[in-house]
Amino acid sequence: MGFRDSLEKVCAVEGAVAASVMGFDGIAIDTFTPASSDVDIEALLVEYASLLGQVRKAAEVLQTGSVNEISIGTERITAHLRPINAEYFLLLAMRPDGNHGKGRYLLRVAAPGLQNEF
Repeated sequence: MGFRDSLEKVCAVEGAVAASVMGFDGIAIDTFTPASSDVDIEALLVEYASLLGQVRKAAEVLQTGSVNEISIGTERITAHLRPINAEYFLLLAMRPDGNHGKGRYLLRVAAPGLQNEF
């Protein structure tokens, strides 16, 4: 199964706006957007990649272990980020009224399978 198939499965959750496999450098490997949004998804992906990198560095400095998941909620978009490996992560952007529990579950299930794609 390729990136696109996995991203489509992750976006099957109610409220999904976009899913992406991204590098920590901010470059998207693949992005799937099943719904239109008035939010600049490309800019969101780049900025949140930077945030995830900072959180990973903080976790290393604090010696709290590796980061498993980050959720960032705003008025219009909630983003769930899950590292795939040391270089890439999976992001799911959702509307605030979406099914976030299922979205987080789908990320957790998809991430190990995506490791095999690299």
